[in-house]
Amino acid sequence: MTVTDRLRAAYAAYAKGDFAAAKAQGEAALAAQPTNPTVLQLLGVVSCQTGAPRQGADYLRRAIAHGGDTSDNRINLARALLDLGEFDEAARICAEGDIAGSAELQAMQAQIMKAQGRTTEAVWAYEKLVSENPKDFDAWNNLGNARHEMGDLEGALQALQQARQIDAQSSLLHTNMGRVLISMDRYEEACLLLEKAALLAPKDPAPLLELGRTLTSINHVEAGLRALGDAARLAPADPKIFLAIAIAFLDLENNAQAERALRFAINADVRFVPGYLNLGILFEKANRVDELRTLIAAAEAAGLAGDEIDYLRALLLSRDGDRAAALDLIRDLQSPAISPSIKAQFAGQLADRLGRADDAMYFYEDMNQAQARSPMGVGVDRSAYQRAIARLDEQTTRAWFAEWAAPPLPAERPAPAFLVGFPRSGTTLLDTILMGNSGAHVLEELPIIEGLSKSLGDLDAIRALDAGAVADLRRRYFAELDKLSPPPPGKLVIDKNPLSMIRIPLIHRLFPDAKIILAMRHPCDVVLSCYIQNFKPTEAMASFLDLANASRTYDRIFHYWETCRAVFPIDMHMLRYEAMVADAGAATRPLFDFLGLGWEEDALDHQKTAAARGYIRTPSYAQVLEPIYSSASGRWKRYEAQMREVLPILAPWVERYGYRLD
Repeated sequence: MTVTDRLRAAYAAYAKGDFAAAKAQGEAALAAQPTNPTVLQLLGVVSCQTGAPRQGADYLRRAIAHGGDTSDNRINLARALLDLGEFDEAARICAEGDIAGSAELQAMQAQIMKAQGRTTEAVWAYEKLVSENPKDFDAWNNLGNARHEMGDLEGALQALQQARQIDAQSSLLHTNMGRVLISMDRYEEACLLLEKAALLAPKDPAPLLELGRTLTSINHVEAGLRALGDAARLAPADPKIFLAIAIAFLDLENNAQAERALRFAINADVRFVPGYLNLGILFEKANRVDELRTLIAAAEAAGLAGDEIDYLRALLLSRDGDRAAALDLIRDLQSPAISPSIKAQFAGQLADRLGRADDAMYFYEDMNQAQARSPMGVGVDRSAYQRAIARLDEQTTRAWFAEWAAPPLPAERPAPAFLVGFPRSGTTLLDTILMGNSGAHVLEELPIIEGLSKSLGDLDAIRALDAGAVADLRRRYFAELDKLSPPPPGKLVIDKNPLSMIRIPLIHRLFPDAKIILAMRHPCDVVLSCYIQNFKPTEAMASFLDLANASRTYDRIFHYWETCRAVFPIDMHMLRYEAMVADAGAATRPLFDFLGLGWEEDALDHQKTAAARGYIRTPSYAQVLEPIYSSASGRWKRYEAQMREVLPILAPWVERYGYRLD
């Protein structure tokens, strides 16, 4: 075959997508004519498209050197160099070409500027291109992306809208518009555009990945998982998709599925650092410290280093007791893969345990500001929860209670006990001790009562419930219980959910003989502890993003609690956190008597119980594996200066519950 015949065969194979045949014909032609620029161009393009940009760049350099100095060859060579990260040579290749006469070469030059971090110059270059050709879709799209990167969100959106007028069927454009809207905190609109992008390109996983991440970030996790599942079917070896799936499962507290997804991500790419980071955090939170140690060793064996691995080392240092070294290691980490709020909380915890209160408060403020800027935190009304409780307080009166329908029939199953209290009042330590009793079956913050409350709607619906409706709600409670955490026969169910303390009317309607355990702790300590926790900023938990709101929420909740105590004849036992950490046996023995559970000395071995239970849902996951300590009692005194403005809100409750401010 002649060189011309081989070129004809190569182009035919290339047109069919048979790159291997095209390359074989091209190499045969090159053997006959080693300096033929057309053959060199063909081999350069095929090499780049088959994942060999370095070889492709070499062919394209030779093509230019042997008479093929065209704008197309320079553009293809610059693109290959861009993929290789060789930005300076790429810029030179563009600059040495006929850049004034080629809009495509100008566009490539702008793309290189953007890659070099010269975003402002890239914006100017794209603006020149669109002014010269207002119908240039790619230039408008790239101008939007460059403005987005520069922080000009309105300008970015305007440019992308111009591009949409030229091509309204571009999936990439809709994805880019969605990303800009995400940066503008317009998440619902972003999701609509990303959904359209996915419809326009049903075989492209990119818009589905972006959609799944966004839905997860605004707490639409189930919908997010559906989008991510579709993305995974299109790209079953993309570790980024499985990382996003893992994060969604972590939001659902499904650690087993999250771990599976993270392991899949690492197996897909043994150098995928975010997979190691998130799996390590999962191990630490699940108290699987030996597995964390093994994971770090595996990352090091794979040649991985950097901020993410240092963060895992810091977790291990903290667990090994070297908190000062851990804090030194993490305080300047900059990787975007590390959640700012999680890093700041960890730094705050380390500084607090080291007795460095000013540093700790600085980190905790950073944590809460990061949560306030998060997709969930941006739109939340921090005082809405207080207003909702105030409405409950207004409705809950003796006169309203007197209007309730006849008392319900006895339940077919024994009533649960309910463990309630303001968050961070020691409920996790207490429920771990209760779990150590062979007669108790403890539910850890399952939203059964909350779900029933939402199904009823307004609080006043409780007043109209007749015996049949009450029986139906009880059946629904126990059906959900049996599905989520079926209790062994004969065990007392203890439904631990701190903020069920605002659901006392419903609890009393369904289970008038239920025993209520109130976990109590110094109001200043509990408010401070809520402020320094990295809660997901739901309507309720967003109350804790600043100390003033946290204090007002405490005031509102306990005002309502006292209203409920005055209205309903509830059977209640209060247990103080301070008494429990001072002498757990003396503090909890009366509680076991109250619950009708026999005393078992082994119940006090909370560390053994905590280790056996594995993952702990609440923020106290590490503390309950330590010996009971009193350092958290009176912690607020170390932060008294920062709390001075909220003390007048808390002082009445401090006095009412027998605590002191001095």
